[in-house]
Amino acid sequence: MKTPVAGGAVPAVTSIASDDATTPTLASARSHAAAATPTPREVDRATVQRWLPQLDGWLLPGSAMYGVQHTWPQLYRSDGEGRFFAIVDGDELLSFCATRVVTVHGAGEPFAACLLGSVATAQKRRGQGLASAVLQHALAANAAAAAHTLLWAEQDGLYTRAGFVPGAAETCLVVARRPNPPTNGARLLVVGDHAAAHRLHQQKSMRVDRDLPTMSALLTTPGMTALGLERAGQLVAYACCGKGADLQGHWHEFGGAEDDVAALLQAGMHHLGQTDAIVLQPPWRTGLKKALGRSVVGEVAVAGPMQRSVGEALPACWIDGLDSV
Repeated sequence: MKTPVAGGAVPAVTSIASDDATTPTLASARSHAAAATPTPREVDRATVQRWLPQLDGWLLPGSAMYGVQHTWPQLYRSDGEGRFFAIVDGDELLSFCATRVVTVHGAGEPFAACLLGSVATAQKRRGQGLASAVLQHALAANAAAAAHTLLWAEQDGLYTRAGFVPGAAETCLVVARRPNPPTNGARLLVVGDHAAAHRLHQQKSMRVDRDLPTMSALLTTPGMTALGLERAGQLVAYACCGKGADLQGHWHEFGGAEDDVAALLQAGMHHLGQTDAIVLQPPWRTGLKKALGRSVVGEVAVAGPMQRSVGEALPACWIDGLDSV
């Protein structure tokens, strides 16, 4: 998932089991556990549906109002596109991760990328190499489909050992609401707007490719506010804040011209009663900060997704918040 800036409502939790180092006091116990540990395997969606309450507890804060199927719908919804990898002992889930292969439009030609997330291990089995094993299995399973893998992580030890390197830093703008922002034409998106919002998304120079049904499903994600700006009967901009238990207080996806997006963000903050908010700024939107003007009161650099590429360098790209896993 995208990592919220300090002060955001929801901390990012993308990896729970990340320490595979062996210490002298635990070496014999881990050796015994490794001998008895089942091997990783891919599991189907029906099996994962039974584990959703457990995954909620592993991956989300205890106070979260929404589950993983709301926070990462493109993985966990019944019509999602996720692939799932697990280590189980009988019916007990021990370690887990999920992936989704997408087409990314970045610098140069479109390319395939594997988005990887939901890496977690049962607390009683951490430190036994299970996370590394399930991660390596997932990487191998997706190797033929994508040369590039991206993930968002707070702790990088596990992933560094698997060949991941830090990605480019991303910019978050801290925006204060103007006292009386113009709100004419700004309103909540409805289903009838989804085709127009999809067209605006497809116009972005850096994006994950989506078809209209996927876009429509993402725009109705629980825990998210999706607003649009209408002018002369046409939708000219859209913007999204929050996503399930993730990115609350963060405007993480928007489409349209810079001035229209800036106007909509101010109207959106007014709609939500926000006095300030975080705006994730795509690198190709070079005029957004200027369009927001004096309402930008701060700028923060945050870690972008870690990346692992095989055979070729990762082109410059951007993953919107709705696509992050």
